[in-house]
Amino acid sequence: MGYTNKQIIGITAMCAIAAIIAGCSVLFREDGGGSERRADNRGKVSVGVQDRGGVASSEGSYEQNRWTRWIMANAPVNVKFVPVLRSESKKLLNVMLASGSAPDIINETNAPFRNNLYEQGRLLPLDDLLQYMPNYARLLEEHPQLRLAGTKSDGKLYEIGRVNEANPLHVLFIRQDWLDKLGLNTPKTTEELLAVAKAFAQRDPDSNGKEDTLGLNISYASDGAVNEMFGIQQDHSWGLREGRVIRQWDKELAALRFKKALYDAGAIDRDFIRDKDGSKAKQDFIAGKLGIYVNYSMNWFEFTTRDLVSLHRNDPSAVVVPLEYPASPFGRYTGAIDNPYQMTTVFNVAMKDPLAAAQYINFILEPDTSNRLFKGEEGVHWIASSEAGGCPVYTNDLKWRTEVGFAAAYGLFLSRGTEKCHFVKNQFNPKDDIQRKGLEMYKEAYKLYLDPEKEYPGLTLGDHVPGLPIELDEIRIKALKETTDLYIKAIVSGEQYSAEQAVEDAKAAWAAIGGERIVSYMNEWYDANKETAFLADDVWTIVAKQTKLSEQ
Repeated sequence: MGYTNKQIIGITAMCAIAAIIAGCSVLFREDGGGSERRADNRGKVSVGVQDRGGVASSEGSYEQNRWTRWIMANAPVNVKFVPVLRSESKKLLNVMLASGSAPDIINETNAPFRNNLYEQGRLLPLDDLLQYMPNYARLLEEHPQLRLAGTKSDGKLYEIGRVNEANPLHVLFIRQDWLDKLGLNTPKTTEELLAVAKAFAQRDPDSNGKEDTLGLNISYASDGAVNEMFGIQQDHSWGLREGRVIRQWDKELAALRFKKALYDAGAIDRDFIRDKDGSKAKQDFIAGKLGIYVNYSMNWFEFTTRDLVSLHRNDPSAVVVPLEYPASPFGRYTGAIDNPYQMTTVFNVAMKDPLAAAQYINFILEPDTSNRLFKGEEGVHWIASSEAGGCPVYTNDLKWRTEVGFAAAYGLFLSRGTEKCHFVKNQFNPKDDIQRKGLEMYKEAYKLYLDPEKEYPGLTLGDHVPGLPIELDEIRIKALKETTDLYIKAIVSGEQYSAEQAVEDAKAAWAAIGGERIVSYMNEWYDANKETAFLADDVWTIVAKQTKLSEQ
């Protein structure tokens, strides 16, 4: 079957799959003590579930709620759900793997983490299991890039993924009423953006006589938007120059100078480092104290129907509009776009029943199952709307949020970019005034951010940056920490430590720990894969196809 010693798996489990192909009744061993079950009985699988704190107490928990009960009643296998706190997922999964308690199906969107599991021999190849996942096999046929993204260096398929809607993920919003009050124009360049941010912090745009407003947020992942304005990404600055992959130190310096200028002018929260999850910045925006809001993980429906409603409750005169990334000295870029081909899910090589895992995946991918997990129950949570092109619209947003909002966690690999009614613009109810305005804002941002005339920052998107061998990934992690520490030091140290010195120190640290080995690896990968790899420019082809599909 092609399994190597690197993918250690119980021989009996594999024999069981082979025997099922032949229609035989075979014994599975469930533990080292010799307990058994017949292959024609229901299998058993454990599934990791990202715990984002989204289950209301009235609904139960991630282990037990209306959707786990529905899955258990309808799935072809018995399922044990294992919540994994999202903010600590890598650490918790490593502990589970070391202790032998990790779930059979591991749901984790962090690509370097999954690649490390592959390098350690902890993942089960999926090629021979695809026949038991016909729904996913069909998706691979329709979207070959999914197979490419999920295939590792040994040529085997290890990762299951989803087709996302290629939506703006990092978006700027600006207080138009503050611009008008201060007599300012919409900023078109990064220099103008800096000037506007300073004015918002220094010129009392809310007219309360206090210096209590901020220009812009860079806490948590929000500073990634600043990086993108200058043509680099959040955790790396790979780019192409004369056909070679390089680290773009010049762009890192420009972005760092900008952040330092914001801090020196008091235009950002002086305590931004402590805002570990961006919640403080969000509260500042909702409270009416932030003039330019970087939304670093855009949920369009939630932002337009909840966050803006909360803002207007606190400040009825607030006028918020999307702001395109201003042009930098390096060009005009768009923000991060939700990765259209994102890997999410792998199989633990130590699982006892691979067939059950495959059956679970296939069941969740059934149209009826996926629609329920996305939308809820017809007549209870949604109705079809001719105004929305026949797509479901929520009958009660609060009820849907409480009872259904967390359900997709049980199918992290579910695709939203393959079916018209899953697209964002078809989720709004045009009859609802708040949702209608939200739809109008979304359409405006769509035009600003999904503009093929602009350049996508960096070499490629998300999972499509190649995974590194363990030794090189350790260098990457160490370099990222050292660079981050140096850059933060520069931002907060005033004249004592310049942006220029920080970048020079980062270059020295990069060289000392072997960073150029990563550059060499990236160039080897690029030379071998540039004709087939999903690169930054390819995103516009996907955007065009999905735009057409969403309007059918």
